[in-house]
Amino acid sequence: MDDKVFYTEEGGNSVGLAQNENKKQVLLIGDSIRVGYSDFVKENLKDIADVYFPNENCRNTQYIITAFRSWRSLCDPEKVNVIHFNAGHWDVAHWSNIGDSLTTLDEYGKNLCKIIAIMRLLYPNAKIIFATTTPMSPNYSETINPRTTKEIIEYNNIAKKVCLENNVIINDLFNLCKNWTGDMFKDYAHLVEDGYKQLANQVSKEIKKIF
Repeated sequence: MDDKVFYTEEGGNSVGLAQNENKKQVLLIGDSIRVGYSDFVKENLKDIADVYFPNENCRNTQYIITAFRSWRSLCDPEKVNVIHFNAGHWDVAHWSNIGDSLTTLDEYGKNLCKIIAIMRLLYPNAKIIFATTTPMSPNYSETINPRTTKEIIEYNNIAKKVCLENNVIINDLFNLCKNWTGDMFKDYAHLVEDGYKQLANQVSKEIKKIF
């Protein structure tokens, strides 16, 4: 047999990493907005929780559905107390400025239901928090993958409905920064460091409520 590495739909094996038994366990999942605040959340919660997250952009809802099993090796699934996740910017975007959004509103709602079901299957002891998608910069200019704040609101409304129907906590990050000025953004959607710190503070606060 040769040394080729084959992709497996089951993803990586679940392993129990060295963890502090006196701390809670938190898993963060999400797109580049989550990437921006992850380290700040980890710092905020360092005294009370071990915080884990994939070392990658979790992209859109379809990617999360297909990749979730590969993230089991980040921590012991049985010991995770909270999963905080987001997905939206990639789903709303009109990729290469061609055609409709990557994910229709109906598909988006169904995909979120699948993600929640997967989380409850793989992490049976975890409370789930969903973070709404953040708005576009008010200084927004066209990008190669455009989307509008108006569209994001429509997708957030679907997400809130799904969360309420599935007993998932809503962390309304959109509402936190909906009135932010352009100087809080470094481009069409991504934030400056202070913006990510403010998101991290709200994420940390919502997680602490569960503890």
